Amino acid sequence: MAQVFRGVERIAAHLAADAAEHKAEQLATRARMVLSAHRHTGRAQITVTTGARSDAFVNLNDPGGNALAIEFGRTATSSRGPSQGVYALHRAIGQRGG
Repeated sequence: MAQVFRGVERIAAHLAADAAEHKAEQLATRARMVLSAHRHTGRAQITVTTGARSDAFVNLNDPGGNALAIEFGRTATSSRGPSQGVYALHRAIGQRGG
């Protein structure tokens, strides 16, 4: 007869959370390498945040509010030329950007 141990679901949930956070850290390391190859100045950075349960997120943060333009690029304006995106998060997960 099978035996069920009390609290086993909490143990399994913690293992899943640890695995998700570990994978997110691996992806963040890849994204940091891509971003650092393109960044000469600026304060943009790659961070990892964890959710309430077993979620983990890799983020591109820029205090100047340009994270979207850094990832995807921007079109030309009257004062600035176009800029191709870095696609750091895309490349970290193995996708091609642009």
